[in-house]
Amino acid sequence: MTLEAAVADNHEAVTEFVASARALTAQQWTTPRAPGKWTPAQIAEHLAITYEYGVTLAKGEAKGGIPFFLKPLARRMVVDSTLKAGRFTREGRTPKMFEPSAVPPAASVVLARLERALGDFERAIQTGLPESRETLNHPFFGRLATTDYLRLQAIHSRHHQAQLALSATAGVKS
Repeated sequence: MTLEAAVADNHEAVTEFVASARALTAQQWTTPRAPGKWTPAQIAEHLAITYEYGVTLAKGEAKGGIPFFLKPLARRMVVDSTLKAGRFTREGRTPKMFEPSAVPPAASVVLARLERALGDFERAIQTGLPESRETLNHPFFGRLATTDYLRLQAIHSRHHQAQLALSATAGVKS
């Protein structure tokens, strides 16, 4: 997959997520799909945070992470398995840095933040460090092809879009 195709697919995934989120009612926006799960508002904020983080990756400014010897294992378990399957194959805990606030703002605010973060991420890949067009050095997964990271982000956005569909039907009596 070319960088341009990966950027376009990722952009489409976020656009579809935003359209699904905008279709939710105010009550659905703040209601978790199940007890102990995030609300659509929190899901959208989580996505915005991950795209904002992508900007730091593209600029080579990401800090922290896991020891270098664990990165290949984390990459195989998360990135490689997800890309191969085209979906998340396991449930994992969200790292604290990617967790949304307990009560995110209104849909208009969070979705605008997500769209802005997506645009900033796309620009950072194209105009940040020259090597960012080829690879990103992820603190948890090590050096990844930028196209793989974009595919992972698109899968991530579609994963959460499916959760929005569950939120839209939560509490609906048939």
